[in-house]
Amino acid sequence: MLLNIPATDRTPEVVLTLQPAKMRIQGESYPEDVSAFYGQVIQAVNSLVESPAGELHVEIQLIYINSSSIKALFRIFEGFEEYRKKGQKVSIRWSADPDDDIMQELGEDFIDRFPNLTIQTLST
Repeated sequence: MLLNIPATDRTPEVVLTLQPAKMRIQGESYPEDVSAFYGQVIQAVNSLVESPAGELHVEIQLIYINSSSIKALFRIFEGFEEYRKKGQKVSIRWSADPDDDIMQELGEDFIDRFPNLTIQTLST
């Protein structure tokens, strides 16, 4: 397991495993120090790019995310794109509450920004 960060009232749960290659980000995201929190996540994704572990399945279910966390999430998605460029399949499931237009639109933004990634948006 590369990462196992439990959720707090300000940060999401982040789990990244290698066998199988899976990542889950779930909860709320407005850490006091975004770079400290997400720096370790970005580093773990980048290390996965250096040593591909096969198809990567990603599940993202965020209730709330602040603008600084969105920027960090874009960097994580850039890592997913690099992983894909290494010839690895990446499938991302973006889940949002059906009444949460902001999170649904954010999922659509990621689809637009990363058209070569397989991103599926779901209402939960």
